[in-house]
Amino acid sequence: MSFGLPLRDEGDDKCLSILNSVEEIISRQLRACKAQALSKKKTLEGLESLQDNPDLEEDYCRALLCRLRFRKHFYHVIMCMRKPHGRGLELARKHVASCLTELNLMHKSRKFLKSQSSTMVQQSDGNCTTASGCQPVGFDVSLNSRLLSPTPPRAVKVLSWSNAIRYFERLLHDLDVICALSLNPVLDNVLHFIVQFQKTVPDLVPRAFLQTLLVQDGKLYGEYFFSDVISRALSLPDIIGDKEFQMNEFVVQLGQLVINLIKILCTNTAWQRRKLGKSLQDWSTISIQLELALKREFGETRNVLQNEVSLI
Repeated sequence: MSFGLPLRDEGDDKCLSILNSVEEIISRQLRACKAQALSKKKTLEGLESLQDNPDLEEDYCRALLCRLRFRKHFYHVIMCMRKPHGRGLELARKHVASCLTELNLMHKSRKFLKSQSSTMVQQSDGNCTTASGCQPVGFDVSLNSRLLSPTPPRAVKVLSWSNAIRYFERLLHDLDVICALSLNPVLDNVLHFIVQFQKTVPDLVPRAFLQTLLVQDGKLYGEYFFSDVISRALSLPDIIGDKEFQMNEFVVQLGQLVINLIKILCTNTAWQRRKLGKSLQDWSTISIQLELALKREFGETRNVLQNEVSLI
């Protein structure tokens, strides 16, 4: 059902090359359609038509192109956001903008596709999973729900085409907000961003990307040790930067608590309620232990300084 296009099942690693190849073919076909309209030729020379009516070829090419380009740009968004240390965020924002443009073109193509489909097989807008309103060819929309294990019970709802477009628009908006995050290692700013972001009730996908961006290899953004971030947030003196202090048992525990807190705040509301209580108990315990450790550290340092002054 590829209509002569080189769409082959070669795995996800070949996804981008396949999309580029098909896009090039359809782009040439679209240019040929425009040239045909100017020269008033009746057939496309050297190209295989996607359907039987040559008068509709240009609109079909446009509809197919925007869908292919959306998938290509969305693939780039995912790949760029997976780059370590947030290095691909700026490029990801450009692809997000391209995705939104292609989504808009997809929405505009719906009127044409519905006009060319048979009214006898069209579904209502609330149920149809295609832009034309026809049943999808070669794909069963209920496949995923049937493949899921029966336990635990979960409701699987198949989105209509219109709802799917709105879902991706919101998803891309949330991803764009994440990509715009300033990678500043200030703990207050990080926590404030998470709280404000969660107020929009984002989907699982952007929340997962946010958590992956913030905590990489046990470091903030994969670059900053949490002990340094915490020391900076508490405005501790330079002595706290000593490696021996950073390896202190209580400081390590505090860093792990901050990591857990960030991960919890990136989850849904129900999971936050379940985990925050235990986290707050750990915070109260470690804060007392850390305060005693700081007093002990500063006390020893103060005694050393006083002895040095007395010797002078």
